[in-house]
Amino acid sequence: MRHTLTAALLVLLPLPAAAAAPTMQPGLYEISVQMVMKGMPMQMPVSSFRHCITPQDIVDGKAYVSSKDSKDCKVSNLKQSGDKISYDFACVMQGHGSMVGRASGSSHATGYDMTTSGRFVPAMEGMSEFSQKMRARRLGDCK
Repeated sequence: MRHTLTAALLVLLPLPAAAAAPTMQPGLYEISVQMVMKGMPMQMPVSSFRHCITPQDIVDGKAYVSSKDSKDCKVSNLKQSGDKISYDFACVMQGHGSMVGRASGSSHATGYDMTTSGRFVPAMEGMSEFSQKMRARRLGDCK
């Protein structure tokens, strides 16, 4: 369950507003995700991974998506003002309903900081609410 949940929540990495000028630089990024499940007795560990972000990823908004499963997510009410980003999301989960919620945070030339909160519909193994904190930082050029 933990791997499915982690994979499902990783699709929620932030998406920028398409109409806003991209602020991030292309390159290799380290992305860290800390999930908190309401009702879970222990805290889940921070997961980190590296992702190469291209100039086209920034223009398309894919810079803020780290999973191929992002095609199962719909983003609405997408807003970017200066360095602030926010949006609502609804993701279909393979074999288990959906998750819906809101993401907000800030983006800058060398990364982003976001907070996501949402709920599973229906509840997943007794857990219905979650939140996560995400941070990306540029490490250098892609190889």
